[in-house]
Amino acid sequence: MSEMADGFDEYRPPLTSVLAGRRIELSCVLVGEENSEHVFAHEFGADELTWTVASAQGVQSGQCEYEAFEMRPGLFFVHYRRAEADHPVVVTFALDLTAGQATGAVGELGLGPEPHLAVQTWFQGQVAGSGATRAGAHPHTEELIGRRVRYAYSGDDVYDHVYLNRHLFTWFCVSGAEAGLGDTDRCTHWKLRDQTYLFSWLEKNLGVEGMVVVDLEALRTVGIQFGLDQRTGDLVNITMGAYALPLGFAPGVEDAMPGPSARQ
Repeated sequence: MSEMADGFDEYRPPLTSVLAGRRIELSCVLVGEENSEHVFAHEFGADELTWTVASAQGVQSGQCEYEAFEMRPGLFFVHYRRAEADHPVVVTFALDLTAGQATGAVGELGLGPEPHLAVQTWFQGQVAGSGATRAGAHPHTEELIGRRVRYAYSGDDVYDHVYLNRHLFTWFCVSGAEAGLGDTDRCTHWKLRDQTYLFSWLEKNLGVEGMVVVDLEALRTVGIQFGLDQRTGDLVNITMGAYALPLGFAPGVEDAMPGPSARQ
């Protein structure tokens, strides 16, 4: 995995300092857990942030380095590792200050029963003072289903994605360290804006968490990969970017079934 990730930042968009000096407070819930209200606050510095989670269970906080990218005006991708945790933990989210909405996940490694597999806890929140409500949270989307898109992360590293349904996609390495390899893994899709999506997957073999913002209008992506190198045990925690090329469309796997009734 370390070899694969080498060079993935060649086509990464530039970092932004727009959030520096701001405190952004989110009124959050964990996805699928209605009674999980908490306040998730970030105070952004030039290179570091202070995060605080306040819930009925108490208050947690920490300070760490972060990376932020502005993919569209007011739409940010934020990623950091909680260095004070006793196992690898990262927080990654899309933050739309125009709509006042945020969607992301806490990714963790080292949890039982399979500690090499990444585990995600998804959250959604509204920016305090924005007027946004939970009813306007980023929705799950089916707009990617059936698409085949090619992503170039560098001059060498090129991958195809085929989005099969809401829960599965197939990836194939066209060129690079994994050339000729591919797999089908579980995934989730969220719509952030028109033609802009938050897409995430968990690789069952390498145990990797991946999460990217895909902008099919600008044909650009930014994202992360987080996991353990299976040969060395080293932690891989990278931000990356790609140029995107849509290659075609086919019906989703549930939408077209061959058989006698399909013949004309």
